[in-house]
Amino acid sequence: MSHLPDADGTLSEQDLYEYADMLTLRLYHDLGRRSYLLSRQDIIELIHPYVAHLDRRDRRALSWLVWNLLQEGAEIEYEIDQA
Repeated sequence: MSHLPDADGTLSEQDLYEYADMLTLRLYHDLGRRSYLLSRQDIIELIHPYVAHLDRRDRRALSWLVWNLLQEGAEIEYEIDQA
């Protein structure tokens, strides 16, 4: 991850996705399947220490990306459990 902001001061799309992957893995590592029950507000609060230095737009995007990744993870685990 380059961490170099775009001309408008935000992270590149690739950096946002990489950052979201790392944050999601961190939450899942710490909380396990309970991470699937987090609201977006919970995620905002939990990732704040890792993203406080970023532009407001990046923080907002990351909270949505992390929430979406956790929802996808929940769906995948549900499908595996049903098999």
